[in-house]
Amino acid sequence: MSADQSRADPAVVIASELAVEAAAAAEKELAAAAATGGPAPHDAGLVAIQPAPARDQRTRRGPPRPLRFVGGFLFGLLGIFAISAGGLYAFDLQFSGRILPGVHVGAVDLSGLTQAQASARLAEAYASLSDGELVLVAGERQTRTSLQQLGRRADVEAMVADAVAAGRIDAGLDRLVLNARTATQGIVLEPRVVINSTALAEAVAAFTTTASVAPVDGRVTTGGGTYTVIPATVGITIDATALLADATDAIRALEIPSSVTVPAHAAAVQPVVTTEEASAAADLAKRVEADLVLADILQSWTIPAVQIHGWISFQVTGGGGYVPVATPKGLDDQLAAWAVAIQRPPSNASYLFDKGGTIVGASEGQDGRRLDGGGTIAAIAAVLAQRAGGATVTSVAPAVTLVQPELTTRQAADTAPLMSKIGEWTTYFPIYVNNGFGANIWIPAMDINGYVVTPGSWFDFWKAIGPVTRERGYMDGGAIINGHTEPQGALAGGICSASTTLFNAALRAGLQMGSRHNHYYYIGRYPLGLDATVWQSSGGSIQSMTFRNDTDYPILIRAYKIQNGSSGYVKFEIYGVPTGRTVSIGASIVKNPTKAVDTIEYTDTLPAGTTKRIETPTDGMDVWVTVTVTDANGNVIHETTYYSHYARIDGITLMGTS
Repeated sequence: MSADQSRADPAVVIASELAVEAAAAAEKELAAAAATGGPAPHDAGLVAIQPAPARDQRTRRGPPRPLRFVGGFLFGLLGIFAISAGGLYAFDLQFSGRILPGVHVGAVDLSGLTQAQASARLAEAYASLSDGELVLVAGERQTRTSLQQLGRRADVEAMVADAVAAGRIDAGLDRLVLNARTATQGIVLEPRVVINSTALAEAVAAFTTTASVAPVDGRVTTGGGTYTVIPATVGITIDATALLADATDAIRALEIPSSVTVPAHAAAVQPVVTTEEASAAADLAKRVEADLVLADILQSWTIPAVQIHGWISFQVTGGGGYVPVATPKGLDDQLAAWAVAIQRPPSNASYLFDKGGTIVGASEGQDGRRLDGGGTIAAIAAVLAQRAGGATVTSVAPAVTLVQPELTTRQAADTAPLMSKIGEWTTYFPIYVNNGFGANIWIPAMDINGYVVTPGSWFDFWKAIGPVTRERGYMDGGAIINGHTEPQGALAGGICSASTTLFNAALRAGLQMGSRHNHYYYIGRYPLGLDATVWQSSGGSIQSMTFRNDTDYPILIRAYKIQNGSSGYVKFEIYGVPTGRTVSIGASIVKNPTKAVDTIEYTDTLPAGTTKRIETPTDGMDVWVTVTVTDANGNVIHETTYYSHYARIDGITLMGTS
């Protein structure tokens, strides 16, 4: 038999393997015989050799017979081994790069195939592993995904690698023997299945998202004056991790049905607010929205239930409850009305005078009060919260802040013994139509009478007097309009006599003077260059007269209403604690005088021969007056130069022609 025939015929390889095994057994028996001195065995598959005739020892050559036998045996054994080894080597060369005979993957025989051939055979044999579908189920929800989409297939590459490695070790005679044994006994390898883990995870995640159902809390909606309860529903949550593990195990098995159903681990999720809790909250809200009375000391107001209904909403509490919450809103107009009704300004303490005009004591001041809007809203909200807690509350008091007077009774009592008159001024005026027959001067003076200016505070003429209304007795009076006097051109015309008089009293008290403006033309009843007009226009412009109490003690303003026939007087006195101040009023400096003329105008509105003066001639001029105030040590505290520009007004007398 040729070497080529030996490589092509497995029988030769098998015979070689048997010869090797027989030689090994014979070697073991021979060794045993040599040790005991017995005869060599004859059943080891070797040809028996007959002994030669005996010879005389003296003529023998070579080694003794036993030694010759052993040598021959070993020589034969080596020969057999060489022949067998050659056969095994030829077998190994024949299947180099191929799968050994007897190697199966499952039921697929891969004997002698190349890797490419084995891959094709396995792919064909296990192509059905991609058939079928995975069905994920959660209650009534399910989704189907083909196994092909999940990448389920035969792991051909791994199975071919396993088959190539089957029956082989690295090198040596052991490898040759193992190759032969694989061919005679065979090896069956387990088929391998592979899936796309990412695709499966995505499929499970998508199903979990669609199959999971969030619970819906019970709730209450408001509208149309009623409450509607929205029922709660139970949710479902899916254990995605467990579902992925179950699905992976299910489709990795080799033998699976065409449709693999994997149930999800679903659990119910209870809503935070049950339907019963929502219904209870709606019933409680009906009690919250009852009428609420805002009760002050002498008056009250009702907040109707329908208004409170609009404030109510519902929310989950920290402890998991569900309650109505009323948040007051839209109360701006009501708060404004309540504030006007509740407000009471504080009354400063004042001073008591004896008949001689000396301060002998103090009168009590009185706290004022004002509405605390934010506190009132908080109080209303607190009552509604009590109702939401089950309490029955029908009324609430408004929050009020007490306002202390600027001059307290104690302060007045402490300073009363120290007080004396520190400034005064008196102004004459004719009682006639131009000043509302004195009303427009005396009403504001009496408003200011008893006014206390605390240390550091400013006095403002318009803020110190009450409302300028006809209801309070004000009349139309004289006003300068377009450079001419209108006898009844404005309500409260003539009020400037009060402001000018108080300005001069405060000026002579040495106080810090503020806003001041001269009249359009000079009025001879006033100190030249030291008059102080006040007015308010319909467009909102305001000219006031102000001064500041820059002493360390309160000052008191006293006003006097004096009438002597058709002559009227207004007088202001300033009382304070003397500080040693000295007031120096310089002479009026007059420049740029313009001489007024007197004219006659004829009119048929008057009887013939009668006259009526409607404008008194007044010279125009610019006037400067400097006022200096020094302290007890002669140091200048204030030095102010007042500038006044007076326009020229020509006199007009009407002459009747009718």
